[in-house]
Amino acid sequence: MYHIKLTNFEGPLDLLHQLIEAKKLDITEISLAEVAGQFLNYLKNSGRLTMQDTADFLTVAGRLALIKSRALLPFLKLSDDEEKDIEGLKEQLAEYKKYKELSRLINKLDKMGNRFYERSYLAGLKPVFYFPKKLAAEHLSQALENLLGSITLPQRIPQARLVEKISLEQKLAEMESALKNRVQLNFSEIALSPNPEEKIVAFLSVLELLKRSKIQAEQRYNFEEIKLKWLIQQI
Repeated sequence: MYHIKLTNFEGPLDLLHQLIEAKKLDITEISLAEVAGQFLNYLKNSGRLTMQDTADFLTVAGRLALIKSRALLPFLKLSDDEEKDIEGLKEQLAEYKKYKELSRLINKLDKMGNRFYERSYLAGLKPVFYFPKKLAAEHLSQALENLLGSITLPQRIPQARLVEKISLEQKLAEMESALKNRVQLNFSEIALSPNPEEKIVAFLSVLELLKRSKIQAEQRYNFEEIKLKWLIQQI
């Protein structure tokens, strides 16, 4: 855990917590705002944020805030919900303290090299497979059936196709460019895509250009080809 430097204390934050818990240091003389500010500066300067550092700080800072509030407001009456929240915080802090002590013990054992415990009396034995006393062919058949039943068969993943969509503005620009360079253009030539959505966009583009009086559309008979012509704009 990172170190803090206050007017009347300098050292790790968890040591400050221990001294206050043991009543060797007056909590009312500690500025929790300064403690929080130094932690934020520590995060800013170190350029890294670990879950361990954050959890340690929030746990200890929460405990210090609880102790200080009780010291400054000893006669404050709390509601049942507030009392439950405080009791819950106390339980969490007790769990944190227990895991913190276990963490120190594990680190100590790790440094001492106490990591592996082997059964030395079995080290010289060769691996041997012992058949069950009452093994029958149906047992092997059942075992094989269970094994095959536990295998998940590969499933066919449905294929998806990405379709590029064209906006009304894009289609308008495309049609204007094509009509300006040709005397006449059939509607089917601008609706070549098999995608129904693009055909709808093309039809809406024709309606928009007709509305703007930029093109002329002609269809002599029902279901016949629609012929489009660009109208020369008068200046």
